[in-house]
Formats: sequence, structure tokens, C-alpha cells
Amino acid sequence: MEEFEIIIRNIFHLVAEYGITNKPLDFRFPEKITEKEKEEFLIQVHKGFRLGQEQIIKEILPLLRQQEKLKLAEKEAKQAKNKNELAKIGEEKGLIAYKVQLLRHFADFIAWQVFKNDYYKARRFYSGNRTRPDLLNSNLESVLAAVNAFHSEDERNFALITDLTSFVDIGDIILQKTDGTYIIECKSGKVQQRVFEFIEEIEKDEFDAKKVDYSDKNHNFFDQVERTLNQIKKGSRAIEFLKKEEGIDPFSETKINVFEAAKPREYYFKYLFDLIEQSKKNDSSYGEVEEVIYIGIYRNTKIPPSGFVFKYIVDKIYEKSVIVDYLNILNLPLKEPLFFKPFGSEVIFDLMFGRLKIFAAINLDKFIELFNQKGIDAKWMNRKETQKLLDSKNKYKPFMFKRQAIKITVNGKALTLGDSFIIYLLLDNITPSSLVERYHGFK
Repeated sequence: MEEFEIIIRNIFHLVAEYGITNKPLDFRFPEKITEKEKEEFLIQVHKGFRLGQEQIIKEILPLLRQQEKLKLAEKEAKQAKNKNELAKIGEEKGLIAYKVQLLRHFADFIAWQVFKNDYYKARRFYSGNRTRPDLLNSNLESVLAAVNAFHSEDERNFALITDLTSFVDIGDIILQKTDGTYIIECKSGKVQQRVFEFIEEIEKDEFDAKKVDYSDKNHNFFDQVERTLNQIKKGSRAIEFLKKEEGIDPFSETKINVFEAAKPREYYFKYLFDLIEQSKKNDSSYGEVEEVIYIGIYRNTKIPPSGFVFKYIVDKIYEKSVIVDYLNILNLPLKEPLFFKPFGSEVIFDLMFGRLKIFAAINLDKFIELFNQKGIDAKWMNRKETQKLLDSKNKYKPFMFKRQAIKITVNGKALTLGDSFIIYLLLDNITPSSLVERYHGFK
């Protein structure tokens, strides 16, 4: 992994540091920065994005090809009942999958910067489907041709290839230009070209359905027209939200409600960073946030048994708990990438490459108690009540611990907690009090 880390560090430099390295600006005095300097800075930032994206593509394609080869080798090993070979292949598959995951995480890092680190903007582009497009059997060639054309057109442009990310499900390209953001579809093939031509015709004012030549248009053709129109509609709704920060969600087709809390969020980043620094003394450190969150940090020889050790400690002090490995952030498409965390790049690289391990656990009973202390009624639902909730076939899935959900009542309205609170507390590092107080704004 040493060689791969060098590659990853170079990608990080390109997508995170290239702009400020090549066009330094003093952001302490933004009023002194001229428009020309802002434009020069934008050019360098976008150049870094371009170079970083090129490097991601260069690295990810061979890894995906290797994954395909390993699938065939695994099939053969299973037929031969070769357990040693299967174990070897499984280990290699895991390593390649992790490398691909890291590369996609950096594509996400670019995307989050394009969306200005705004969750509500990023959310509009995610369908909820965890399956990513197959880059080896896609229209990547036509997408790359379009990307190169946009970049050649204006050095201020940046064209993000959406299939590289773990969450952008609208369009083949998110194009940033000086006059706004655009969604680009790069559908290849003669049939798709005819579909676009047909859509252009039906959008004309003088369009007459009776004059359409249906001899070369069958059921499959009109299915593709419908899919293309749906993609265009989703794209227009996503762009509308980027411009107005209000509108209809492209996937759920419901009105977007941007939740604004009365108080800003508070984080325990500094406390966590202090624990990370403390762990350098004895290769481990422990801490607790508001008696609700327990944290364990591990280094060097204490890393291999860390999962077992942390669980043993948590089971002793918390009756009902959920434990999370901090690196699970990589598995969550809509979480802001690791490099937005204020820990410094070296801590993040230590995490990514296994030199540092962070675990966090939530004390569920104390969390419920905190709601009640803050004036919000909260309690465990019994199993019968929880099952009734599940039988209602509501699309909303509640968080459950041993078949019991958590119910809170705020401003006269009852609701059950989803599992997002675990992510907010353990991975986003929001303090429990801050999170609970935000519920006072629920209407």
C-alpha cells in the first residue's frame, strides 16, 4: 500500500491544495482580493480538479479490470474447491475494493466542493441506490470526449464525471461554468441519438403528433424516450434547487424542506483531536462526550485487537449501545468526505492507511434521558408497538435496538428516530446536546 499511498497523496494535493499553492490568496482579508485574483484562483482550483480526476480515472480502471479477472479466478477456485486459493483471492479482492473505495472518496471530495459542502445540494443528486455504474461497460469514452471539449472551451470550466463518485446519480457530467452549473447527458448509440432528435421535435411549438413517422419507432424506442425525459426532468429539478435552494426533489418528487435550526450545530472535533494526540503516548486513549458517546483511539500494536477491546469496554459501561468504526464514513455516500474534518491531512492519511483506528459508541439510554432533560419526551417503544409501526408499511424505517424503536414527542407531534442520529453523533461529531436541541425546531 506504500506506493498507492503516494498516488493518493498526489491526488489529495491536486484536488485540495493545487489552487492555493499556485495562486495564494490571503483569505483573512477577503475585501482586498480583486475580481481578477478570484478568477485566477478559480482557474487553478479547477485545473487541480481536472488533474485529480484524470489521475483517479488512470488508477481506477486497471483496478476494475483486475476485479473482473479475480471474479473469474474465484469461480474456478470454487469449482476446484481450492480453499487456499479462495482465501488468497478474497484477500486480494478486499484490497482492490478498498483502493477503489478510496479513489471514489476523492471523486466525492471534488463533488462536495462543487456543491460548496452543502448537504442539501448534494442530497438532490443521490437516488439512494448504492450500486454504481460499471465504468468498464459504460459510455466513458464519449463522456471523456465531452469533458475534454468543455475543458478546452474555457480554462475556467470544470466537468465532473458523475460515475466516478459514490452518490451523484443525475447526468453523466456536472459542468461548472462561470454562468452557472449544468447537467450534461452523453448518451452514445444511434438509437439514443434518434431519441434526442425526437425530443427536440416534440418540444417545438409547431409539433404535430399526427405527422410523426412511426414506422421506425417501436415500444422500446418510446420506453427510451420516457427514460430520457425523466432524466432531463430530474436534472432540471436538481439545477433549479442549486439556483433557488427550494423546489421539488428529483427522486421523491416531494417538496424540499430545508430544515433550519434556531441554534447552530456544536461539534466535539477539538476533544476528539485531543484524544488522537494523547494516543501517541501509549498507543491508545479513551474519552466520553456528555456521558452519551464513548471514544477509543488506537495505534501500532494496539490496532489488531482494538475492535474486541473496545467492544469489551463498552459492554461493561453501556447496557444498550451501538458501536461504529470511524472509517465507516467511506461507506456512506452522502457523508462529507474525511478531508473536511478539521484534523489535518496526516491524521486522515493515518486513518485511511491503517496506522490509526477510531471507534465510537453511543449510550442509547443516556441519549433518551438527554431528550427528557431538554424538555422533549422520549422513550423506548415496546416490541408490540414497534412491530405495529413496521406493519404499517410506512417507507420511513425507524432505528431499532433489539426490535424496539425510540419515540419522541416534540411540539405535540410524535415521531420515531431513524438511524441518522447515530451518524450525526458518531461520524459527524455533533455533540448530543446540540443534536437534541435542534429537535425543538421541528414542526
